[in-house]
Formats: sequence, structure tokens, C-alpha cells
Amino acid sequence: MTDRKKPGVAFWATVVVVVLGLAAVMYPLSAGPISYMLKTGFLPASALPVARCVYAPLRWLYANGPESYRAADKWYMDLWRPRD
Repeated sequence: MTDRKKPGVAFWATVVVVVLGLAAVMYPLSAGPISYMLKTGFLPASALPVARCVYAPLRWLYANGPESYRAADKWYMDLWRPRD
């Protein structure tokens, strides 16, 4: 039989850092697709209050953050604007 060691603290710390890093990137990037799905009717209008709650920190940052963030956010969200 082989004797395998269980993952140690360093391994789990690395997993936590990677997962939190991915979440920090994916959270703001997910706002565009959600906006698109709400605008095109793929998600029902009843999902709008939930989306507003989930993305409230990004909305606050847009309203109160630096101009560079507003410009980047506007550019990104324009990519997801439905085309007629």
C-alpha cells in the first residue's frame, strides 16, 4: 500500500487565495451578462431586485468611485448592450 499525505495548510491556503482571486475577478465581470439577460428578457423582470441587491457594491462604486472606474464600467457594460 502507498502512504499518501493529506494536504497541508500551505495547500489549503493556496486554494483559498486562488478561489478568492477568481471570485474578485468574476464578480464584476458577471454584471455584463446579467444585465444583458435582464434587458433581453432571458431572465424575468422579477430577477431585477435580486440583481440590484447582488450588484449594489458595484453600483455604489460607479456612483462614488473614481472617474476611471466609471469609464471602464461604461465601456464594459456597453459591450453587453443588446443590439437591435
